[in-house]
Amino acid sequence: MRPATAIIMTAVSLSTALASWTSCSAQDRRALQDHIKRALHSTDELRYRAAEADLNGDGVKEITVYITSPESCGSGGCNTLVLQRRGRSYRTVMNATITWPPIRALKTRTHGWQDIGVMVGGGGIIPSREAVMRFNGKRYPSNPSAAPTAGRDVGGQL
Repeated sequence: MRPATAIIMTAVSLSTALASWTSCSAQDRRALQDHIKRALHSTDELRYRAAEADLNGDGVKEITVYITSPESCGSGGCNTLVLQRRGRSYRTVMNATITWPPIRALKTRTHGWQDIGVMVGGGGIIPSREAVMRFNGKRYPSNPSAAPTAGRDVGGQL
């Protein structure tokens, strides 16, 4: 079993973060920003936290995006996206609602992809818990409140 991968997120605005990615071309940054806005049906400037980690072991890092803009959040949390790079475009493999940090890449895998732990709480969910988001062969689930609770044996790093 492979060791857990930390998904470290920092709070930045979408355009600021993308402008600071020196490894991406301006065209790639625009493509990512456009993809996130389309996935969330937004035309507004978005605030988010993002991190890169190779979740499927193919040597290419996926991008995990936790949106913190008010239009994407409610009492139950905010949207979390996982984006898989496809050349200069992206494929959304997770668009989960009502999530809270920390967001972790767990040691466990399903269909070759690392399971993802997200916190679920608020909006009537008491007490809060860590939900395990498992890849189904095509994507991760969109509703973490229906996902199983992480046990002590899933490991992972914050």
